[in-house]
Parts: sequence; C-alpha cells; structure tokens
Amino acid sequence: MDDGRLEDPSLYETATVTGKDGEKISGYKGVGRKLNAVLAFPAVQARMEKIMANDIPFNSWFIDCDAYGEVYDDYSEGHVTPMEEDLAARLKRMGYIRDEYGLVVGSEGGNDYAASEIAFAHGIELKSFSWMDGDMKDKESEYYIGKYYSAEGGVTENFAKRIPVKEKYYDVFVNPRYDVPLYKLVYNDSVITSYHWDWSVFKIQGATGDRMIREILYNVPPLYHLDAEEWEKYKEEIIAHHQVWSPFSRLAVTREMTDFEYLTEDGAVQKTVYGEDLAAVANFSDQAFVYQNTEIPLTPCG
Repeated sequence: MDDGRLEDPSLYETATVTGKDGEKISGYKGVGRKLNAVLAFPAVQARMEKIMANDIPFNSWFIDCDAYGEVYDDYSEGHVTPMEEDLAARLKRMGYIRDEYGLVVGSEGGNDYAASEIAFAHGIELKSFSWMDGDMKDKESEYYIGKYYSAEGGVTENFAKRIPVKEKYYDVFVNPRYDVPLYKLVYNDSVITSYHWDWSVFKIQGATGDRMIREILYNVPPLYHLDAEEWEKYKEEIIAHHQVWSPFSRLAVTREMTDFEYLTEDGAVQKTVYGEDLAAVANFSDQAFVYQNTEIPLTPCG
C-alpha cells in the first residue's frame, strides 16, 4: 500500500522550507515539514510514475492544498525560493498531472491563481470549520462531528452522523442569506465548486432543504456519502432532487453566471442568471414569495 511518503528521505533535510526567522515551517498539525515545491517536482514525477504503472484506471486526481493558498518564501541557505517560484511550481505540478496522464485535477480550496489548472475546487461551497470549536471534537457533545472510522466498513460516523451546528457557525458558513457568489460569477463555466468532504448535504440538521435549493441556484453538485444503509435512508430525497438539479446543471455548467441579485433586502430571496436565458430564483425565507406572478414556496427543512 502507498502510504504517501516520498521515496527520498534526504528531502526532509535538503528541500524543506525555512521561514524568515530561520526555523523550518512545520507540516499539517505540526507534523513533519513543508516541502519546497520547486525541489519536490522530480519526486512528484517519480511517485506518479510508480502509482500509474499499476494500470488502475484513475480518471481524476485530487491534490491537497496546492490551490488553497499555502505559498511560501523559502529562506533556506542553498535554495532560497521566493513565493512567486513556489506558486509557479505548484501550478506546474497540477498541470503536469493533468496533461501527462489525462486526469481531471482538483485541489482543496480554489484560489483564482489556480483556476487555469484545476477542474474542481474542493471546499469552496462549504469550508471545513469543525476545528474551530472544541464541542465539535468532544465525543460527549451533541455537536461532535464523529470519528473517521467504521468498524463495519461502511460510511464512517464523521460522514453519516447528522449534527446541529451552533448559530454563529451556521450564519457564517451555512446560511444562504449571506452568500455572495463571487467565485461563480467568474468561474462557473470553467471550475466545478464543491463542499469540503466533511459536509455532505445531509450532515447538518435542519439545513438539507436550503442546501438542495442552493445547489440549483448556484449550480453546485450535491455531495453524498453512501453505502447500502445510507442509500436506503436517503434515496427518495436524492432521486427527487436529482430530477430537478441534473437537467438544470447540464445547461448552467456550460455558461457564465451573468447576474446575481437579492430580491429581498434580507437576502432571503435570490436570483441567479446563466448566459442570456437561464435563471433560477430561490426562496430561503419563512414565507412564500411571488416573482413575476409565480409563487415560490418557502424552502422545506431537512
């Protein structure tokens, strides 16, 4: 099994990033060190060749963080690298994986500097925020997001467990009234935006209805974590939503988002326009709204 390690251990000493203070910049959660993207490229090529030699028919490739914004000035003696070169190297490896192997490439985040290289941007529509609150990591709390393990081999608790979200997080990360689709207004027809993998459509109690409506309004693909048990639980909702979302998205994804408008002052009713003749109006309020002689009912909960 590939454990994700690069085969050349000397890179840890010779190719890691040094900050302005002379200290090595540590990796995620303080583990390991950040690797200089310029010096890492040969190792990336070697690893890709090894993996792809197994003839597993991958059709897409997810690259963690390259489009997230973690770009560094490296002050290491012997390989000083300015931030501009770090960024160029990240774009180079994304483009290499896409072009050399014909893969659909995506990355966490989706900053616009990477839009020319990626096809999907993971986490743009709903970022991960469970790390911000101790209760979401406390196994005794109703807000606990769940463990990343399933003894039965199915969908893990982290993905299947439905949880409430505290109001302050709900308003910042979930409540569509405060959405402004700036990314979509630029990149709708070139980059697919998705949720962070923690936050499936059914994950947050009371938010499913709004999120499904929002998926149509903003042309966002649904995210489900399914095994046989979860499919039986949600299949009717998934099928009903797919029958509306899919034909709309097939048209919307080929066009620019050309307009966005709040139809009420509180942001509860919104309109998006794709191209010249495709539009959606969504009602996130607690009462019906009449738009051009058509009543738009309030969004069902879920």
